[in-house]
Amino acid sequence: MPEISVVVPIYNVCSYLQKCVESVLAQSFDDFELLLIDDGSTDGSGELADTLAVDDARVKVFHKTNGGLSDARNYGVKHATGKYVTFIDSDDWIEGSYLEYLYSLLVENDADISTCYFNKCIGDKRYPWQCPNDEVHVMDSKEALLSLLYQERINVSAPGKLYRVELTRSGIEYPVGKHYEDVDTTWRFIAEATKLAVGQQPLYNYVMRQGSIVHQVSDSIFDRSDLALDAYEGLVALGDADISIAAERYLVFHYLSVLRSIDLNSPDHLARAKKLSDTVKEHSLSVLSDSRTPRRDRVALYALRFGLHFYRFAWNAYCKLREDR
Repeated sequence: MPEISVVVPIYNVCSYLQKCVESVLAQSFDDFELLLIDDGSTDGSGELADTLAVDDARVKVFHKTNGGLSDARNYGVKHATGKYVTFIDSDDWIEGSYLEYLYSLLVENDADISTCYFNKCIGDKRYPWQCPNDEVHVMDSKEALLSLLYQERINVSAPGKLYRVELTRSGIEYPVGKHYEDVDTTWRFIAEATKLAVGQQPLYNYVMRQGSIVHQVSDSIFDRSDLALDAYEGLVALGDADISIAAERYLVFHYLSVLRSIDLNSPDHLARAKKLSDTVKEHSLSVLSDSRTPRRDRVALYALRFGLHFYRFAWNAYCKLREDR
């Protein structure tokens, strides 16, 4: 039995897969199995996965009918034999100490989940998600939930984390048929955990590529708002006043993200955006009154008061300023 199962869902990423797999096989921590889950690829990714598995017994390839990223992750968890599980998207790659770092954090702190930061990779440039440092924060479930909901030291992505395998088999599954699946899943794992070890080294490299799910403008963008609403309702149901307040910020944050990504030329998108905007406005006073709400959210809420088009203009200007720094 390996210590760690690395689950990599694969769908039509032939140009990226080899770098991803090689970054796993080059890890300083080598007691792992690598599960490559070919989710019905049609571009040769499945055949490439078979080739990459030939010379390393730690690599196992599974071919399945296409069911989407969530289905592939769930499939990988069911076939994992390790004590711990981590997810890596097949167009991303990891630094050589990724597994060792997450494993040490989890085991030394007797935690259920350990985390690290990530870099956004745009072309040849890398931008850390947060300012990295060597501090490690050990949090209980509530503290970690608040950190996630305010987007402080824990991000929503499934990758960049190491989980006790029992946690991933506690009845929580990624929602099949939905994009942005982490929005209503990561918080549930944290809520089930007793302790988290939160590291701040950027060891996961998230490749921002055109054509990926999160960069396509389609009706699937509304999966994000639907899942955010499910998350909000689930978080409020926990019955904790602090978490309920933070859940409002979480809901508003994801709705704002959807509003800046919709197709402004689509009447259907605009009609659905109107409903999202109305909900944001209902929660805006509470969110603006919360001292933990990030400044970026405050600026976005004020910009939205001048209409969706102004909000989009202001957001694009903000992104341009960040790129020029």
